[in-house]
Amino acid sequence: MKVKRLRVTKDGLDLVADAARISGVPTMHDSREIVEFITFNDYSSALEHIYFTFDIAEISVALSRELLEHRIASHTARSTRYMEEKGFDYYIPEKLERSAKEEAAEVYRDAMISANESYAKLRELGIAREEARYVLPMALHTRYVVTMNVRSLINFFMLRLCVRASPEMRALAMRMYKICLAEYPGIFSKIWCRGYTLGVCPENEVRPSDCPFKNILVTKQELKYVFEGQAKRIIEKELEQLTEVV
Repeated sequence: MKVKRLRVTKDGLDLVADAARISGVPTMHDSREIVEFITFNDYSSALEHIYFTFDIAEISVALSRELLEHRIASHTARSTRYMEEKGFDYYIPEKLERSAKEEAAEVYRDAMISANESYAKLRELGIAREEARYVLPMALHTRYVVTMNVRSLINFFMLRLCVRASPEMRALAMRMYKICLAEYPGIFSKIWCRGYTLGVCPENEVRPSDCPFKNILVTKQELKYVFEGQAKRIIEKELEQLTEVV
């Protein structure tokens, strides 16, 4: 997997701070202080003014489909309709590659070889790329260019840096995060998975044993249990008052 930064908004801290001042952020604070304040307090609409564009290579088609779930972004992927895929490279899951069951890895590689041969044969028979491509596997390496604003990137990192994210996706998120952190440390040093960023983990009972924050972060379920009864009574009261007004 290769990840390269193609573009980033320059002087983004000043741009975000100027936007935030429009909505009432005190002018006596400098840009760095304002950006850190709105990032920590999740007043994040102004962060949308900063954009990153990444060139992502040697990822699987399966991963590229997951990226499409992050819709507030601009996506461009390598086309299997117009690009030739003979002799394609492919993704091998790390756990499968390290598995003690050598037969499993062999079955996987045989499937890739078969798909490669089938695609090549169809092309030799004069079948168009747009039809031959249907034998290509989800593991096929592809290339991707994505542009995301910082607010969307924060959401992306909160979800995809979690240890429960798929391994290939988490590997991608780690590489993208490192680039973002180097460019705007005042923003991204406060961001990681949802548990770290929010101070409470919403993964609850499915949080795995290898979560590095498992013993120091309370779960959302545990925290909500403490106040849920009182909170429900407050909500009921609010609704009663609303009914009276209506």
